[in-house]
Parts: sequence; C-alpha cells; structure tokens
Amino acid sequence: MKVVYSLDRVSFWLFVQLFLGHYKKLLVAMVVFSLLPLVIHTSWTMARYILQFYVIFFGGLFLSFIIHEYLHAILLKKSREEGELEVEFTFAKITIYPKFTLTSKEMMKVAAMPLFILLVIGLVLIIFAKWTNQNVLMFTGFLYVFHVINIIPPLGDGMMIIKAIFHKGSTLERR
Repeated sequence: MKVVYSLDRVSFWLFVQLFLGHYKKLLVAMVVFSLLPLVIHTSWTMARYILQFYVIFFGGLFLSFIIHEYLHAILLKKSREEGELEVEFTFAKITIYPKFTLTSKEMMKVAAMPLFILLVIGLVLIIFAKWTNQNVLMFTGFLYVFHVINIIPPLGDGMMIIKAIFHKGSTLERR
C-alpha cells in the first residue's frame, strides 16, 4: 500500500492512523489470542501477565515503529516548507520516500536522528526500569534500543547513511 501526503499534513496522529489502518487485522488477532489464556485461567495473575504483554507489544514494539517513522517524516518536514511524502507499507517494511531531493547532510540527519532518539528513549526506559525494578519496562526499553540495528547498511537507514557519505555535496533521492 502506498499513500502520498503533503508535508503540512504530517503529524503523529496521522502516523498512528496509518499504522492502525495497515496492521488492524494483526492487532485484533493479537488482542484476541492474548485474551484466550484469561478465559481458560481466570485470575489476577493471568490478567497481569496479559497487561505486561500489552505494554511490551503495543508500547515497545508497535509504538517504537510509529515513533521511528514519524521522526523520519518530521525531520523531512523541517528540512522543507513544501513537498510530499510517499509512505509505503509492505508486510514487514515501512518506507518513507520524500518526493523531493535532499542534500547528503539532510539525508544523513533524516536517517540517523530517529535511531539516536529511540536509543535515548530506550536507555531512559532501561534506567527507569532498573530504578523501579520493573522488568517489563526494561524489556520495552531494549526494544527501543534495538532500533539501532537499522544503522547496518543492508537495512534502509544504513543504506541512506552510506549513500549520503559517498555522494557528499550532491542532492539525492531517498530510495
């Protein structure tokens, strides 16, 4: 699925709606299947485990990807006053293509900053989890930190960083 938006429409809520719309069936299935143990074994302990699963799945995995892609979009929005973004969803990949060219410096910033910001968010969650002895928050923090893996060149952000390094001083397309 490909959708094109003008930069002035880019907002966090738009990305939440895009993700919810695209992954609706997966999310409903996760909620239904995660509630089945509660039907079989009704207890507060089971309800607590399911709540912990929701914190990790929705707050750690799902929300971190929304934030990651939104940060790319907001950085692109800050680099231009006008333009369009194409958001492409496939089963295991979300890609944002600006419909304008970028300088190598802009591309480097757009590719690297979300990784750095998610790393900081993850480290804050891990420190807070250590301080409060909350293992669920620690695991959630590790999911945010794990976004740093996107800096490896075969992955999208890593490829854009390599492209920005080798084409220094020229304008580039983020593809």
